[in-house]
Amino acid sequence: MGAKLDLDDEQQRRLAAWFEQIQRQRDALKGLARGPELSGLIAGEQFARTEAQQLLDAKLDSLRAAGPGVITAFAEFFDSLDDEQRQVLRFMTRRFGGGRHPHRDA
Repeated sequence: MGAKLDLDDEQQRRLAAWFEQIQRQRDALKGLARGPELSGLIAGEQFARTEAQQLLDAKLDSLRAAGPGVITAFAEFFDSLDDEQRQVLRFMTRRFGGGRHPHRDA
């Protein structure tokens, strides 16, 4: 993405900060249904629903807490782009997915 947008050093730094925030979110979600936490949920005769809900709530709380950082990091990156770079980014998102607008598709 950085090469397509012809980013300067500061813009590269902001893009990297946004990617770092997203990676933290992904890491938080990865641990949701594997490892010792999942083993503990299925160790008994019945699925530990209450504990599963507590685990899910804790993960969601973590995601909610990190959400503003993700938004801020992307906003700082996007706001640092010039008009031409923003247009390229918009084109890239439409071309590579995520660029559909429900009100336009109707």
